[in-house]
Amino acid sequence: MRRINEIKEKKSIKAISEASVNIKIIDKDDALLLSDLKAIQLYKDQGMFEDFLHDLKFSVMRGESWNKDELEYTREIKRLLNEGIIVKKGVYWWTSPHSPVYCAKKEGQIRINGKFYKFTKGEEITFQCRMAMEQRNLKAPLLIKKFKPTDNIMLCGEMKNSMKGM
Repeated sequence: MRRINEIKEKKSIKAISEASVNIKIIDKDDALLLSDLKAIQLYKDQGMFEDFLHDLKFSVMRGESWNKDELEYTREIKRLLNEGIIVKKGVYWWTSPHSPVYCAKKEGQIRINGKFYKFTKGEEITFQCRMAMEQRNLKAPLLIKKFKPTDNIMLCGEMKNSMKGM
């Protein structure tokens, strides 16, 4: 009987953590949803916030809402943070939307569109926009690996293969 209660408790904890961020309550039209607060402030300080916002809406989001996979990424990151599996590193990805970079405190996995993407302790995780996914032939809007620091920063619309004229 004790074993059954332990299994039920584990299942309920899992259900609570998965339900703690309901994908339906995430604002799919919030252009800043995946941007790090430090990056947002940088663009404000440089007087380029409107350019940044335009880039998010028309280059990163391609004039649409965030799609289901991108919203699932957001939900999964929140779940992993809540469970203490990952931590925010305090840095962000070099191209817009300049998403936070997270570091895995232990091994785990991210579920997007029914597929599981595993990571190990010490690996880093960040969001990848639609264009980056296409360029890197990624199946989900995330990149998992150990990243190298850079001082470069770029709007998505400035990239070589970006959509122009929107």
